[in-house]
Amino acid sequence: MNKTASLEILVFATNIFSTDQMNIILEKLLTHPGVKQANFDLEDVDKVLRVVSCGISESEVEKILQHQYVYCKALT
Repeated sequence: MNKTASLEILVFATNIFSTDQMNIILEKLLTHPGVKQANFDLEDVDKVLRVVSCGISESEVEKILQHQYVYCKALT
């Protein structure tokens, strides 16, 4: 029996302020097997992070960013 995990899109507000910082965070996120894609919208007032997830929780994403001293809060 082959089950396919469903993909979710997780959306977060962050305090990312530079493309250098953004690239470091993306590198960290994309090494996690539960992250299929990730991108930032630095033009948005919330500096939105979107994560295409397959088995990573909102709290796990928040912890990854917090370990990089970045504010991260799930938007609902």
